Amino acid sequence: MRLERNAVVLGPTADATPVRIVLGFHWRDRAALERFITAVHDPRTPQYQLYLTPRDFAQRFAPRAAQVAAAARYLRRAGLRIIEVSPSRLQLTAEGGAGRVARALGTGLLDLRDSTGQHVVTADAPMLPDSLGAQVVAVGAANVLRPPGADPVRQGIAEAPFKPADISRLYGFDALYAGGVRGDATRSSTIAIATAFAFDPTDLETFWRAHGIARGLDSVEVVPVAGVLAPAEIAPADRMESALDAEWASAMAPEARVLVYAGGDSVSTTFLRVYDRIVTDNRAAVMTTSWGRCETDYPQAYLDQVDAVFARAAAQGITVVAAAGDHGAFECGGTTPSVSFPASHPYVLAVGGTGLRPDGDAFIETSWSGSGGGTSARFSAPPWQMNPSSGRAMSDVAFNADPASGYLIVNDGIWYAAGGTSVSAPIWAALIALSNQARAAAGRGSLGLAAPQLCELAAASDLAPAPFADIVSGDNGAFAAAPGWDFPTGWGAPRADRMVDALAHWTPPADGRGGVDTILPLVPVSDRVHGAVRLRYQRRCLTTELDVHVRGLADGSYTLLLDDEPVVSFSPDSRGSAILSVQDAAVGGRHVTVVDATGAVQFALAGDVSGPQDFQSSAALKNTGAASGAMGTLTYRAGNGREQLTVHAERLPGGRYDVRVGADTIGALTVDESGAAANASFDTFGLSGAPLSSSPMCKPILLIRSGSAYLRSVSDALAPGKCVDGERLA
Repeated sequence: MRLERNAVVLGPTADATPVRIVLGFHWRDRAALERFITAVHDPRTPQYQLYLTPRDFAQRFAPRAAQVAAAARYLRRAGLRIIEVSPSRLQLTAEGGAGRVARALGTGLLDLRDSTGQHVVTADAPMLPDSLGAQVVAVGAANVLRPPGADPVRQGIAEAPFKPADISRLYGFDALYAGGVRGDATRSSTIAIATAFAFDPTDLETFWRAHGIARGLDSVEVVPVAGVLAPAEIAPADRMESALDAEWASAMAPEARVLVYAGGDSVSTTFLRVYDRIVTDNRAAVMTTSWGRCETDYPQAYLDQVDAVFARAAAQGITVVAAAGDHGAFECGGTTPSVSFPASHPYVLAVGGTGLRPDGDAFIETSWSGSGGGTSARFSAPPWQMNPSSGRAMSDVAFNADPASGYLIVNDGIWYAAGGTSVSAPIWAALIALSNQARAAAGRGSLGLAAPQLCELAAASDLAPAPFADIVSGDNGAFAAAPGWDFPTGWGAPRADRMVDALAHWTPPADGRGGVDTILPLVPVSDRVHGAVRLRYQRRCLTTELDVHVRGLADGSYTLLLDDEPVVSFSPDSRGSAILSVQDAAVGGRHVTVVDATGAVQFALAGDVSGPQDFQSSAALKNTGAASGAMGTLTYRAGNGREQLTVHAERLPGGRYDVRVGADTIGALTVDESGAAANASFDTFGLSGAPLSSSPMCKPILLIRSGSAYLRSVSDALAPGKCVDGERLA
């Protein structure tokens, strides 16, 4: 637990004070599980969509019963009482007096008071015998989770911004309903809501009745987890999140079953039990949660345990959806960008927020200032991530969340207008459920891990009209929305009918066309090592390709390593050169080296895979003499994994000029007949115009018309002293 600045340590915990602890175990053969998850979501493999049943998963990966029993015996010998072993055998919960707990864990216990109350914390890192193969997930009361949004504003029905019919019309759900895609009672379109506290079912009936939604309470089931309370025992404010999740998930998938897994409190260990129960039950192919908090608040052991649950969800074909947060780019407070967990987990579809404002008969959609989004400090980038940051970059997608354009909900018999990504998440869960129904009708399995497949849709050049509305304006305090993927809104807001149709019928190209290329230099580790190694890393969601270019190396055998794991071996020719390609080698966020036959490192990646950060440079375009008085400038910007080149030209004859970077024509600049100044921008992510195939920093840049160059730069004008043979050194 991250201690608050004003937290006060009250002293040692009295020996007799009852303290609850949670131990966690690990899946057997996690590396094999990761390989399976990748293969089962890749349409190029024979394992595609052959998800595991809970029984199959347990046989292959669950901790051995004997291992869990050994941990239980250890705790009993220490005088603790075993409360529960989870059905997945992933967690063991026990309780005992603080003195006995302290001796069992090899650490003292302290009473601490902060803004959330009084807690028991460990004085030092708890220790267990290595032979148990277990870790301490929590001691005493764990972190208290929260819904991401602020308290909703009470309003009358007529004043509330959006009703289900409005959202259905604006986002294209109506076309799905008209085609019979409304959800059904099958597992693939059943939605499980992970929440704390039950809601009043009469609120749900009131909501449906007001909006003409023909459902019965038998289509929504409350599943109690960890001592759920009756609605009458719960404060109305605590019921709010569960009510709005159930109302909007059931409204947007009007014939899908909804299972509300409700914990008796909102502490993190209860949510761990809720997540684990949903995945173990395996009754729903979609899980959604709107609760979370700053990811760095959690101890690593807790994140490890949730990670294990979400990995199992992916293996069983369950899509996990989570609200990205409502504190903008600063989920943890302060001025350093930070993100919310569980949305920051790579196996979760993180839903950011937008705002809608009227524009005649239509609406304009922009990024909402409160939308979560940024780079995780605790999770590495997944292989399918198109943003090349070394950490997991979120959000993945977005939906209306601004309270100013919020949603009508009812809680405790009172109508409210609510906003926040906590409403966006259950609506996206409903959309995934509808997608699964359409996929089943087309003979396809449930979507499972959604982010890489939605990435494929967004990157497609042969889908028209597009399945997403790209959000290009607004920001979340640190990151701006922009064409293509961005932190606050991911790939954008869905056009439900187009997205569902594409997920049911479209297949991504096997060759990764339309992806992103990055040139990565490896530099010699000492002055005694000679030669050059350059990697060209091509990424498109589910597919990656790594081209290795070598020149000037001494004779011998070499091996390329990713995180110390051998990827490919090679021997240079008589000139010290070699060119080779490796499929499906994910480089993002990994340690890249080349070793010789003795295992000694010869070359290492210079800097981060994301390339130059927060870099800007300008250079003049020189007149070649083809047009008297013509002039121009180049501006290069890099930051947050993006590169952009802007070309500015003046006094050119009117017409269309090709913009060439090195040997590649990347697009055009058009000058009107007056010869007025003209601008064109190009980006590594295709944010405007065609995508750059590699960084323009070290290439000659030319403006060409009818085969003649009018303006040009020298090779390293944008990065003098940083380039060798047209490639960036570091």
